[in-house]
Amino acid sequence: MALPPKLDQELAELLESYKIEIQEESTLICLVFKEFPIGDGFNLPTTDLLLRVPLSYPDAGPDMFYTDPRIVLASGAIPQNAESLETYIGRQWRRFSWHHNRWNRISDNLTSYLEFVRERLRRKA
Repeated sequence: MALPPKLDQELAELLESYKIEIQEESTLICLVFKEFPIGDGFNLPTTDLLLRVPLSYPDAGPDMFYTDPRIVLASGAIPQNAESLETYIGRQWRRFSWHHNRWNRISDNLTSYLEFVRERLRRKA
């Protein structure tokens, strides 16, 4: 699989800190960050985190993110905008419908997108 050059470079750096599985699906690259820490306020401390990255990256960035479907708030409630379960790369995922509406192909990257994900998870609602 030929990854977009910028994505390939960023993944090489991220692999120093994360275990990442990479799979191609149609016009997307699926990145599964294994045992991604999600912080307090959830029923589990980590999850597999799925990012679906367009092949046109960095012109277009990831949209939404996905966790193990078992992830809920510590209270047992489903997080806001995470009600949908979807199947990708042969398994089910909880979709967090959280959109990065200001993706900038020059200044944004996977690291900044992971911070965007962390910010959403800190909100816990």
